[in-house]
Amino acid sequence: MKFVPIETERLVVRPITPDDIEDLVDRRSDPSTAAYQAWTVPYSLERGRALVEECTVKGGPSPDSWYQVVVAERDTQRIVGDLAARLSDNSKTAEIGYTLHTWARGRGYATESSIALCEYLVRVEGVHRLEASTHPDNRASISVLERLGFKAEGIRRESYWVGDTVSDDAMFGLLARDWVPPVRKQL
Repeated sequence: MKFVPIETERLVVRPITPDDIEDLVDRRSDPSTAAYQAWTVPYSLERGRALVEECTVKGGPSPDSWYQVVVAERDTQRIVGDLAARLSDNSKTAEIGYTLHTWARGRGYATESSIALCEYLVRVEGVHRLEASTHPDNRASISVLERLGFKAEGIRRESYWVGDTVSDDAMFGLLARDWVPPVRKQL
């Protein structure tokens, strides 16, 4: 299904385009951004191009592969980060992820945009279950998941590899029947 832009109070969640490659590469090349992610820095322009091309061809979330969308400020169109979704092979489960520029953190952007993505995945894609994982020390990401209503489901020990480095993976889940979009507190 083709992904159509979603507007929230402050943001727009939209398909990624070739015009977004440099911003993606810049964001993913930041060591603090990559600290808990599956890529190493620097993130190459070639990888950025390949990711954008792959998402452009797909046009929306699809089974067994990640689909990235851009999160931008609605008024200025300044990119704050990206969201990702990966449907299971039967499209009944969706894993989500989010990455923000360092300057955009702590403003509620991850929560606000993830609400829109979760709502889309449940209401439009019809998923039964939402999932997410993060490093157990990534307190900011865990807080976002908790605000969304995800429940901690355990730790997979030494299951997450980035190159030759392994870490634990904290697992979170939310059933579609339990999905209630949280009301964003006024900042």
